[in-house]
Amino acid sequence: MIDPITIFAACKAAHSGIRQCVELYNEFKEDGKDLSGIVTDISQHLGKFFTHHEEFKVAEKEAQKTPLPKNVSINEEAMNRVLRQEQMQQMETELREMIIYQIGMPGLWSKFAEMREVVRKEREKVEREQKKPWQKLRINVNFLLKNTKLEPQYALQL
Repeated sequence: MIDPITIFAACKAAHSGIRQCVELYNEFKEDGKDLSGIVTDISQHLGKFFTHHEEFKVAEKEAQKTPLPKNVSINEEAMNRVLRQEQMQQMETELREMIIYQIGMPGLWSKFAEMREVVRKEREKVEREQKKPWQKLRINVNFLLKNTKLEPQYALQL
């Protein structure tokens, strides 16, 4: 498991890359240069940012399951989590504003937000479908364990 701090740093790096690409985009646009390469770079950095953003959410949940190191107080950990979450939200807001105002593609962000929701629902549906056979098996095993008189050592093996 990668810790949230490492993933947070990767998000910041991707955000910084996007910011640099947007600055180049604006320079190229003023000079009348070809923008296609810069747009591709922006897209790649955006992909990295959002991949890391999702990993960050998972890492934060996983970190909650592990005990705090003895040298970190509850208050310190709480403040660190709040600050990281606030910074992540701020970075996403800045990305939205860069795409809408600096690149001049307001429709792109709204389409992205809509598609993100569609993909999220699709993934949730697939995950639910994949869990169904295991849920049935778990129910059957629990039924058998409750309704049969197995010796304790056999019950542990199931």
